[in-house]
Order: sequence, then C-alpha cells, then structure tokens
Amino acid sequence: MPGYLLIINPKASKGKGKEKAETIRSYFEKAGIKADIAYTLSEGHAETIAYEAAEKGYENIIACGGDGSVNEVINGIMKSGKDVRMGIIPIGRGNDIAWNYGIGKNMEDSVSRIIRGEGRRVDVGLVRGGHFPDGRYFLNGNGYGFEPLVTFLAMDFKKVNGIVSYVLAFIRIMINPPKPYSVTIKTDEKVDEVETQQISVSIGRRMGSTFMLAPNAIVDDGYFDLMYTVHPFTRFSLILAVLRFLRGTHLKAKKDFEGYRTKKVEIISRRDDISSHVDGEVVSYGDGKDFSVEIIEKGVFIFS
Repeated sequence: MPGYLLIINPKASKGKGKEKAETIRSYFEKAGIKADIAYTLSEGHAETIAYEAAEKGYENIIACGGDGSVNEVINGIMKSGKDVRMGIIPIGRGNDIAWNYGIGKNMEDSVSRIIRGEGRRVDVGLVRGGHFPDGRYFLNGNGYGFEPLVTFLAMDFKKVNGIVSYVLAFIRIMINPPKPYSVTIKTDEKVDEVETQQISVSIGRRMGSTFMLAPNAIVDDGYFDLMYTVHPFTRFSLILAVLRFLRGTHLKAKKDFEGYRTKKVEIISRRDDISSHVDGEVVSYGDGKDFSVEIIEKGVFIFS
C-alpha cells in the first residue's frame, strides 16, 4: 500500500521548490522511508493530486508549500472521504496554517515529526457560498470584507511577501476604504443585524503573517472563534483596528467588536458585492452575497 506522498509546488520558495523537494525526500530516505513526489502544474492541481492519492490508498499526504497549497491539499483529502493523515512542510510565502499548528520552517524537523507520527486531530471548516456553492474546506480562517481585500492585494505583489506585502496592501486599501455591508449574522448564540466592514470566522489564531484575529482560538476545540465589527469605521478607526489586530487586543474594545465561539455561522447580505477568502484563497471577489459556515470537529489528523 502506498505510504507517503509529497505534494510540492515547484514555484514555492522563490522557485526552489524542486530543489527543496529532493532535500525533503532525502530526510525520509535517511529514515528508511520511501516518499513519492508529485509536482503541481497549475492552480488547483494540488487538490486533484491529493484527492487521487487518497483514492489510491496513500495514508500520509504532505503539503510542501504555502497556505494556498495546504488549502488545496486539505480540500482534496476531505472530498475523498478517506481518513488520511496530513503533513505540512512550510516552504511558501505565507505559512500561517503551519504557524497555528506549531510547525516551524526547519524542514528536517518537520519531516522528523511526520516520521515519528507526532500530531493530533484538528477541526476543519467548510464554507458554502460565493464561487463555491457546494463548499470549500479550510484549516485556518474564513474572512469577509476588509481582511480579504488586503489579502488579495498582498497576493498580487511579486517581489515582496510576508508582513511587508500586507502592510503595503493595507496602505493601498486605506486610500479607498471599503463601505460597510448590511448583513444578518446568525449563529448558535444569536441573530445580529449589523453594518460591518469585517467578519472573521477562525479556527487558527493568526492570519496575514502577523494579524492575531482570533487570539484565543484553539484548533481542536470544536468551535469557530467569530469576530466582527459592529458599526462602520472611519479611515482613522480602521488604522487603530489594524494596530489592535497586530497585538490581538481588539476584542477588548467592546463598543467596536463582537466576538464569541460558535459551531455555525450564516451570513445573509442585502448586497451581492461581498469579498471573502479561506486560508488566503478566493471564495468571492466582490461578487458574493450569502454564506454558511460549519465546523467539522477533529476532521483531519495533522502531523505537528
């Protein structure tokens, strides 16, 4: 039966993906373990590879790349319905998912954890809406409004990444801040009618390389950490909000933010121009309307 498959974006790590793939494979070989390699050819290919690998009987599928690659792989695994163990070796430009699971950038250490079988079952999110009426899975977060606009713009920068790309994107967005959405937010706890510029549905604590949107989130507690702004923000108050996100102190500002844990979220909008992402990947780009989000408790085993 097939054992380990490394799914690698050859363009990751500034084009050094193939070189790092062989290094990663050599760590497995030193431990007497055969690891196969599959290279992605285009956007969405990692999902297809992961799905087909799970169908073929691979027991351990390892995403080698950034958050985008990881998101595609979890979607392939979850859609297969197979109980596959998933690994993450962060060699991409954005590695928030790995950070949330305590996975560092040392490739040999990441491989050692996988070989030793260290890890745990963690929660998986599923959002329906936008470009994915049948659903898109995620491991970290699902955002609406201000946050995805910054994320999408940061992804467009070719020569910078990490926190620098998000800072530059934030400055650009602040030239023309997004208008608030008039939405109904339904959860296990309550129904709220709000004018909001930001909604975050989080499993992990960090997004955008440095923003602690859900400072109290626990990846295996069976709940989302929901946060949203409760009134329209001015340009100045948005800047203050971002500074709070950096420190993870925004939930203390009760007059500006609502936050609590829930298992389900439904967002019903009066307009059809909402932007949304999961794990940094587009769910809707100014063309979304209604969304539903649910949690799959301990839906996958992650080596960590």
